[in-house]
Amino acid sequence: MTAAVHIDPRAAHEAASWLLRLRSEDCGIADQQAWQAWRSSDPAHEAAWQRAELLCHSLGLLPPAAGMRVLDRPVRKTRRATVKTLAALIAAGPLLWGADHLAGGPAWRADVRTARGEIRPLTLDDGTRLVLNTDTAIDIAYGRQERLIRLRSGEIHVETAPDTATPPRPFLVQTAQGRIRAIGTRFSVRHDDELFQARTQVAVMQGAVDIRPARADTAAHILKAGEQTSFTEDAIPAPMPLAAQFDAWSRGVLVADNMPLGNLLTELARYRHGLLRCDPALASLPVSGTFQLKDTDKLLHLLQRSLPIRLRQRTRWWITIEPA
Repeated sequence: MTAAVHIDPRAAHEAASWLLRLRSEDCGIADQQAWQAWRSSDPAHEAAWQRAELLCHSLGLLPPAAGMRVLDRPVRKTRRATVKTLAALIAAGPLLWGADHLAGGPAWRADVRTARGEIRPLTLDDGTRLVLNTDTAIDIAYGRQERLIRLRSGEIHVETAPDTATPPRPFLVQTAQGRIRAIGTRFSVRHDDELFQARTQVAVMQGAVDIRPARADTAAHILKAGEQTSFTEDAIPAPMPLAAQFDAWSRGVLVADNMPLGNLLTELARYRHGLLRCDPALASLPVSGTFQLKDTDKLLHLLQRSLPIRLRQRTRWWITIEPA
């Protein structure tokens, strides 16, 4: 269990400092490269960072007041005090963050959930088809006024069916950042709360969706077919063109078209347990191909045969990608 892993106090302090640095507005590419180099330089650093990411997720599950007290400290108190608090939480581990998290948090009580690496299709009573991606949890709340899917964590692909009720009920997806209303649509929604920067990613393949952030006073934003965006509780940035094969995961496939190796491995890590690290010198190596997600070990060995890389495997669950 994660709580039983000893975290070096110095590494916990450095991980806390990186958490604050990475969520600052002036964080740039050089900072991200330095962070990756720090992670790769020592297994103790990686262990502390994994615990820090777990802490990020846990704070997202705490009541808003409790979470905001920690998030507000960079403004209300000194940075030193904030780092000290976060370092103590990282070192303490989940046993002191609350028993609810150890049971999987609220996601454990979801109506439907998938395990790490599992991709599950699901047809609802009205004929709407869902595909739940890896490590996803949803609630299904169909009532007289609306058809609602609450996305607690993870990612879903949705193909809505016409409602037979009179009058027809709208189809909605709710996340912590707001609501998405389908307009004759095939679309995907992904919830991402890493590094305190909770966002909802939306991509539309057919039709359109109406996005309403939870705390924004502006009018709803219409996202059309071929567009994608990533919004917060307060704002929706301008849409971007939808990448080709964006929804390939729903068919159990990962498609890369000159994708940086570091990005590909980050995505692949969502489908497997343990640590998957990449030497920073290899992170920008372009990769192209179509890969099956059902066997990530086979996928990694395929990459090793086709690229100038080497898999260094400490255990089955700890793999580092190094130059060949």
